[in-house]
Amino acid sequence: MKNKLLNLMQKPVKLIINRLPARWRENLISGIRMRMKNVYAESREQIDQRVNLFLLQEGMLIFWGILALIAVASGILIYQTFVPRDIVFERNSFGGGEKEVSVILKEEDQEKEYFFVLEEQQLSEEEEEDQKEEFFQELEDQMAGQNPSLQKVQDSLNFDDAIDGWPLFITYVTEESDYIQWDGSLGEVEQELEEKGYVDTTVAVSAEYGSYHWTNTYAIHIIPKEKVKNTSPFTKAIAMLKELEKNTRGEKYYNVPDSAEDVSIEVEEGFSLSGILLFGISALMLLIMHNVLGLKDQEKDCSKEMARDFPTIVHLLALYMGAGLSLASAIHRISLDYESRTEENKKYAFEEIIWMDRQLKLGAGQQEVCAQWGRKFKDPMYQKLSLTLQQVISKGSKEGKSLMNRMEEEAFQHRIDQAKKEGEEASTKLLFPMIVLLGTVMVLVMFPAVAQFQGF
Repeated sequence: MKNKLLNLMQKPVKLIINRLPARWRENLISGIRMRMKNVYAESREQIDQRVNLFLLQEGMLIFWGILALIAVASGILIYQTFVPRDIVFERNSFGGGEKEVSVILKEEDQEKEYFFVLEEQQLSEEEEEDQKEEFFQELEDQMAGQNPSLQKVQDSLNFDDAIDGWPLFITYVTEESDYIQWDGSLGEVEQELEEKGYVDTTVAVSAEYGSYHWTNTYAIHIIPKEKVKNTSPFTKAIAMLKELEKNTRGEKYYNVPDSAEDVSIEVEEGFSLSGILLFGISALMLLIMHNVLGLKDQEKDCSKEMARDFPTIVHLLALYMGAGLSLASAIHRISLDYESRTEENKKYAFEEIIWMDRQLKLGAGQQEVCAQWGRKFKDPMYQKLSLTLQQVISKGSKEGKSLMNRMEEEAFQHRIDQAKKEGEEASTKLLFPMIVLLGTVMVLVMFPAVAQFQGF
């Protein structure tokens, strides 16, 4: 079942890869093959299998990743624009007025369209009280006009006959027309302000819409201009939010206006379609880059491993050939020793030694095998070893022994240089942990002195 599912998922990817332009596909395959040849000591057929598998895996990641993103985005879009399948008529909310709707009535071959009127939604007693409270709160802010509030009045009040978003018609009746006139402007209050420092009065408000009739009375406190302090719009908005929260604590849900004065009010959405798409694309690109960079890291690790194995290979060749073994016998002995180890990780250089042993057993020429073996490596050390082995074959065992001794000396010097290089790299990697430990030690040393100095 698992294999069938895997094959089913691979089919569209294989089709897309085969439909790619031949030049693109060949450049892509050759690039991956070049990197894998530097990591795996395998035959061309095995390398090609690894290349095809890697390309197929990357293709599946891209193809099914994009499909998953499209599916998630489509699901979110459908959720956001969800419409019930059942026939649902939606009334206009309070203040929206009536609306006309039509339905198609069918009976066998007969069909008739019927129009009827939907009245707006009626408010329950609790809803009416909530709406009334919200309305008079907004009206209070509107009436204040340029003043900080109705308790700190210094300029004219705003007596508009309506509030945006509300269907009610508003009328105002002032207690003392000498203090506040019909249009909201202040009357003769200077003398009383000089005597008392303030003037108190009231304004009765009546709001009507259809069968709804709401009334309220506002206390007005007039003070001289110099005693008024400017209030930040943000302070007003925060005060409004706190007041609204306090007045709606009996409700599980309540509405918050989208603005207060000149300050807009917004909330952060739980999820964003663009944000999810951006996150998904970023994650997909990171996965692809991780796999591609993994090939580069494997190539670097393989290069370091070959540099560490080079002195060992030279030493073993010099040892066996110095003991009187032929080149073919020395290579065969090294192959047997390597295959007898229980290590799981294969080593590129030793795997190529096994390849040499197999070629020599099949009867290939020693010089040709050594030449082919040297061409498998990019490192000049191995190429030089390949040329040295060819000279050993052509000059005989006596001169070959001296050549291998010189090669072993160079390999030993290379091992010293490699150890120095790895030591420098290790010291660089340890720099950050050492800084962290230094900071920790400084805190441990300084804390008692600082605590004693501050009198803890």
